[in-house]
Amino acid sequence: MGYTREVYANAPLEFVTCEIRFPLVPRLTDDDILNRLVEQFSDSLPIPATGTVQWADDDTDDGDETQRLLRFSNRDRTSSVVVTRTSLAIETTTYSEWSAFRTLIMQAISVVASNARVAGVERVGLRYIDEIRVPETITDASQWSDWVAADVLSHLKTVPDMSPAGFTTAAVLHNGNHHMLVRYAAMVGPGVVGDKPLRRRRQTPDGPFFVIDVDSYRDTSGPEMIDFDTEPVATVLDELHEPIGRLFQRSITDRARELFREEP
Repeated sequence: MGYTREVYANAPLEFVTCEIRFPLVPRLTDDDILNRLVEQFSDSLPIPATGTVQWADDDTDDGDETQRLLRFSNRDRTSSVVVTRTSLAIETTTYSEWSAFRTLIMQAISVVASNARVAGVERVGLRYIDEIRVPETITDASQWSDWVAADVLSHLKTVPDMSPAGFTTAAVLHNGNHHMLVRYAAMVGPGVVGDKPLRRRRQTPDGPFFVIDVDSYRDTSGPEMIDFDTEPVATVLDELHEPIGRLFQRSITDRARELFREEP
């Protein structure tokens, strides 16, 4: 099947994040830099907050330590930029188009680069999480065949007098130094994407749903390290983004496409 890019009115995409990892910048979360970031994000992401995150230091025997994080969110609490001493993450639950999300990523890189000296980029990743829900009763995983491509469900084998209640699969794909971790899951519940710290774009009742979770990433450490700057990172991001939509299209059926085209 060929890949046709399409923006769906009722897309099942619930969460998108871009993570950029870099060597330790000790002062990146200090109060003086926090104050400057608050000013520079004030128009697009005016709500600042601080928190902590576990950080594994491979250079010591002390195990994980807690490091400070800075979060800048929009007023709706549906998009944010998260800064730590070793990473920059851009997250949203209201993804519309790649161009808009890419613009937010470039803004975040520019703001951080203007306030700290970052040695380079060690890893760039894009993660897209879809939660497919359908207007019919799903009582076992094999019934997703009307909505999910046969290739995705091909491993399901029923045992006599039993049916598959659910399943989870994962595969790592690669092309050179470009990797994709792809997870598929038939599940029951409220969803895998929570409502904190970002707010889900819509609330869903407990019930059956199908997850397509794609993490497209490239290791840029060592001799592959690129500059922490908009142009080289944008080049990598465009390469990482391109196959994600193609994989999604190949994972769903025409019936699912018709559902996603309906106005919510």
